[in-house]
Amino acid sequence: MSIEDGAAIRRLSVKDVDVFRRIRLEALSHEPLSFASVFGDWVNLSDRQWRQHLSQPVFVAFVGDQPVGMMGLRFERARKMAHRARLVSVYVRKGKRGTGIAAHLLREVAEHALAHGVVQLELGVNAENSAAIRFYERHGFVEVGCIPDGFLGHDGKLDELIMVLRLAPPFGPGQVFFAEPYRNHGNSPSL
Repeated sequence: MSIEDGAAIRRLSVKDVDVFRRIRLEALSHEPLSFASVFGDWVNLSDRQWRQHLSQPVFVAFVGDQPVGMMGLRFERARKMAHRARLVSVYVRKGKRGTGIAAHLLREVAEHALAHGVVQLELGVNAENSAAIRFYERHGFVEVGCIPDGFLGHDGKLDELIMVLRLAPPFGPGQVFFAEPYRNHGNSPSL
């Protein structure tokens, strides 16, 4: 998919392991508070381990041949949870933020999820990452919970906000309809 500013988004394959390694390590080193994973746990992975991480979808935004952003998806495997997927590894290089790349990555991931029967996207985000929270809220995600001390390290404990976006089936080729946001009424969500 091409974006107005010359960026293109594509799903990585196992052949793209070097691209994935480059953008993932950049994300972990530049934004350590934004991820549950840490750079030191990833930097020495074998090629086989890197390829295993690509068994679930990872979409990358490119400007020219340079990766500038990524967003991954983790499908639930249990049959009763197969309607859900988790947004992971969300990152856009600082110089490319505010350009629409993150929104286009989200659209690609949501369309892919819908095509695979997912109707609910979920994510966890550092409660102090206000820019990310605002982005998710602008795109229909709703906070449904908080895990106190969800992230440990970096000289402290940080809460993790849990956010959900309910998706509806696509209405035409290439279109995603984001359903009315899930409203938590004190009960577990039901579909």
